[in-house]
Amino acid sequence: MAGNKGRGRAAYTFNIEAVGFSRGEKLPDVVLKPPPLFPDTDYKPVPLKTGEGEDYMLALKQELRETMRRMPYFIETPEEKQGAYLDSDFVVQCIQMKQGFNTRCTRYIVF
Repeated sequence: MAGNKGRGRAAYTFNIEAVGFSRGEKLPDVVLKPPPLFPDTDYKPVPLKTGEGEDYMLALKQELRETMRRMPYFIETPEEKQGAYLDSDFVVQCIQMKQGFNTRCTRYIVF
């Protein structure tokens, strides 16, 4: 009769008071949806100032931006292309020259 030689039942070691609740107290409700990403806005944003002075400053800002873009020192960021693709100019040249499959005409660019 080996049934009595075990270590016994597991003791209830979790203390609910350690979490912040006492015996008999109502546990909090179950949350069924995630919390909102941003808090509710209690105050409306202040409306923008409009008038002749603000329109003039906006025009100056836009003119300064365009002037800076037209300068020779302005460097545009290149667009990144995703994945591997054929260089279309070389493909068109190979088709126009009708040379068939040539190592010179198969240039692949890989990211």
